[in-house]
Amino acid sequence: MIPVNHPRTSPSGKRSRRWAVPVGVVALLALAGCATPVGGAVSTGTPTPSASISSTPEPSASSTPTAVPTPSVTPFSGDVLVITSEIVGGNLEVTAMVPKVSEDDGTCTLELVGTDRTVSVTGTEGKDVTYCGVMSIPVDDSSTAPQFRVRYESPSTRAESAVSTVEPAP
Repeated sequence: MIPVNHPRTSPSGKRSRRWAVPVGVVALLALAGCATPVGGAVSTGTPTPSASISSTPEPSASSTPTAVPTPSVTPFSGDVLVITSEIVGGNLEVTAMVPKVSEDDGTCTLELVGTDRTVSVTGTEGKDVTYCGVMSIPVDDSSTAPQFRVRYESPSTRAESAVSTVEPAP
């Protein structure tokens, strides 16, 4: 004898079996829709006999190397600040700094304005500053006030001081 609450005889048991199949099919279809081939490719059906699968990728127009543009050097919005400038023993000696730039791969160049004479030193990294050590360049006439400018250049920064003069010592 079959008990009264048995699933085959109970109205609620028939209802649960009736919904089990459609719910299972819907869940299976939902999970199948989530399955995407590796790389986000979409399957378009079964491969034809002429299609082949290769373990090494074939070169294509999109896989050819392209030139990567090099970043352009943007001029620094600040200036090179002259710290000291004096004439010592017939040489103009200048020290300078580049505020808000801290790097050690730049070059500081002292230019004697009106001549083709320059001298360069490597910048020294400091805390929020790059220092230009003593740059010394010979001056012809110690009785005139030589004009000079200091430039700084690195792969990422360019800066320049205003043209300055040094009054000779009496």
